[in-house]
Amino acid sequence: MTSRTVGDGLDLALAHALLGVDDDEDGRELVSVARTRSGTLPQLVISLARRAGLTLGSGSRDELARAGRRAERYAELYAALPAEAAARVVKGPSIARHYPADLVRPVGDLDLVVPGEAELWHAARLLVRTYGAEQNELTVFTADGRRHLVVVVSWPAADPLLEPELRVELSTAALVGDLRTVPVRPVLPESPELADLLTVAEERFQRPFHLKDAVDAVVLLGSGALPPAAEVAAAFGTYCLAPEGAELLRLARTPATGDLVDGLLAALEEPARRETARRGSVVPRPEPTDPRERLAAGFPVWGMLLDGNGDRTGPDRSVLAEDGGLVAHTPIGSFLMVGSGLVGPEEYEAALTALAGRGRS
Repeated sequence: MTSRTVGDGLDLALAHALLGVDDDEDGRELVSVARTRSGTLPQLVISLARRAGLTLGSGSRDELARAGRRAERYAELYAALPAEAAARVVKGPSIARHYPADLVRPVGDLDLVVPGEAELWHAARLLVRTYGAEQNELTVFTADGRRHLVVVVSWPAADPLLEPELRVELSTAALVGDLRTVPVRPVLPESPELADLLTVAEERFQRPFHLKDAVDAVVLLGSGALPPAAEVAAAFGTYCLAPEGAELLRLARTPATGDLVDGLLAALEEPARRETARRGSVVPRPEPTDPRERLAAGFPVWGMLLDGNGDRTGPDRSVLAEDGGLVAHTPIGSFLMVGSGLVGPEEYEAALTALAGRGRS
């Protein structure tokens, strides 16, 4: 794709339009509305205000400084992962490197995709053992006969009253879809920029698009690093993301990206129609609550940590066992796997008792 000057259109007018704030409202209203959409989105709005020449007070400057320190910490953690982990960063720092130097990309989690379970646990153990991650989360699901895992390790934020915890998410599946009409797509394309654009579009399954997603798309379209437009449009179709891609691109139409966006929207019109029709033809599946039945049906189950945070010796793999319930024994802890947000005290106590007995045997 032809490179564009990405700065064009990345201004407070775009923020007003995408946040639904009247043009006559000041920057304070923009920041206030941004905070209702995402805890980190104000970082982008404040940097847009700085770019427009507005004077920042100490609170705004500190918010940007904290964002910078958070990004540096994530860079440190990613750099520490050994080559054997084969962890690929998506979104986050991968997109931020294309941002204009005077803009701050909001920093939330660090998302990493790994080829398989051994690589996932290799990375997770290092983050727990060497870098002292304090909380662990586990999600397990199956797709096309393969078991996939998502592990989140986290640390308290430097200022927990003002910013969310630090979180690193490791996943063996690149794109999860909605696990109903859109399937798991475990492998991303080789192009980092194309992979990032797809993962931004994938966010639509979790929430409505907002300002950050639009700016992400603008800088990726203007980076000059994306493959040819036909290849980009084909990827949206192949990855079952044509409707989301079209919605995202419409938000990313600026003077700098207009020609690219118009061409891609025209190319996506038919794939988006086909994908929407395909989803409409999928017969809804009953969603069980029993974790065993959910795994068999391809729905996710979630882990409730039973034995505290820790690093265990042994191979880099997990084992699902019946220990007073369905329990995942992993290199960083044992988790009671559940299919809903409610767990009875009897089930939890039975799993703890079985885990204690396992430790004595």
